[in-house]
Amino acid sequence: MPIDRFVRRLAATLALTLPLALAPAGPVSGTARSSPQGEASVANELRAPSSSQPARPADHVIVISIDGFHPATYLDAERHGYEMPTLAALSDAGSHADGAIVSAPSLTYPSHTSLATGVRPARHGIVSNTIFDPGTGSQMWYFEARHLRVPALWDLARGHGLTTAGVSWPVTVGATMDVLYPETNQAPRHMSWLALARQQSTPGLIDAVVERLGGFGENDNRDPVQRDRFAAAVATHVIRAHQPHLLMVHLMQTDSAQHAHGPHSPEAREAFANVDAHLAAIVRATEEAGMRERTAFVVSGDHGFYRIHSVFQPNVILRRAGLLTTNERDRLLAWRALAHGLAIRVDEPANAELVERVATLFEDLARGQYRGLFRVVRRAELDEHGAYPDAAFFLEPAEGYYVSDGFADDAFLVASNRRGAHGYLPTNPALHTGFVASGAGVARGVPLAVIRQIDIAPTVARLLGFELPDADGVPLVGLVAAPGAEAAR
Repeated sequence: MPIDRFVRRLAATLALTLPLALAPAGPVSGTARSSPQGEASVANELRAPSSSQPARPADHVIVISIDGFHPATYLDAERHGYEMPTLAALSDAGSHADGAIVSAPSLTYPSHTSLATGVRPARHGIVSNTIFDPGTGSQMWYFEARHLRVPALWDLARGHGLTTAGVSWPVTVGATMDVLYPETNQAPRHMSWLALARQQSTPGLIDAVVERLGGFGENDNRDPVQRDRFAAAVATHVIRAHQPHLLMVHLMQTDSAQHAHGPHSPEAREAFANVDAHLAAIVRATEEAGMRERTAFVVSGDHGFYRIHSVFQPNVILRRAGLLTTNERDRLLAWRALAHGLAIRVDEPANAELVERVATLFEDLARGQYRGLFRVVRRAELDEHGAYPDAAFFLEPAEGYYVSDGFADDAFLVASNRRGAHGYLPTNPALHTGFVASGAGVARGVPLAVIRQIDIAPTVARLLGFELPDADGVPLVGLVAAPGAEAAR
């Protein structure tokens, strides 16, 4: 390990463990105090909460989703060169998992919704990133909360008299929260992104953050680094101004970097370092707001990543078989079967003969020259994962390959200009996301091994003193310290 990294990690660890060993058993004051600036200083300022606790384990829970977050960032940081001292300090002060099995498919919007509800996609309704709409060819994402079929954490928290806030969280446009800055269309046609954000967010919130930043361009969000900079500024503003009981934050430049350059690339490492600085700012804001000692931090994500170099285009095969037709510009005119991400849909789902015909078409290819490069995942296996009820089947590529709904070069297999992808079934550990929990109500040093993403929302609810009775998942009961018991020690 390079000496500077060793010193930074040792300093953070000692700052967390020595005060705990020497601290008195009584409660720690939660009054605001000034904190040293900088990421390493925040790591050194992290403290375990008091062992004297009220009825619920935590007064505040901040859920931070790092898009494309994988366990190697903290389990194997040295080998891959990750510099995340704030995340490491949170992990040292709390507990971490060897991985978290995400929803199927391992896409941002289905996974974030499972993370927020404790429910699999077949029940919560967000089965892909985009809405299937072959009639118009629209690629609109599931931005709006009206698409949710089950209550989310923020709905149930409000029902228990708690305040809630969301920052760039997927599927929250129109959500009922006390403070809201939703993830939305990043390139709207009829107005700037900043204008749309003002329209869809809590009144006055966007302008307050723009002023705090000293300005922000109308479309600066199209740079993922700037988009995260804005989201982190919203999060810290919300903490200082509103101190919500539940705050959900989504940071995403790590996803963009890994798509473009691949997992563990220098660009990915830089993106994770940037996000760690945002984690530091969020922790520092809780100190300044006087709520640090009663706050639990839950850091997780939506998926891991595969390395890729090539892409399968199943719509090319379907067009050759006469199962769809297009015009000279490859615009869809009619279809019997059609790809939507990794899913293959048919226009008559109850037509078993049609489903078998289409599935056999791809199974024959998978047994031939493409053997070992992809497989057909039938409906029964998808049902076990709670995935995409309207799909006839999935195409599951091997690592190195992905699926596109395009027609480039009229070829089934083409080169990709991307170097990372996700969206597959989440069975391979490379597609697992990470999980770190720390702070109020969180037991320290719990050996979590591999957990399920659907268990995270029930755990957050338990920290805040309520339950998710209709969740598919269950709380990580061994992680949450009982009220009045020792936590993070």
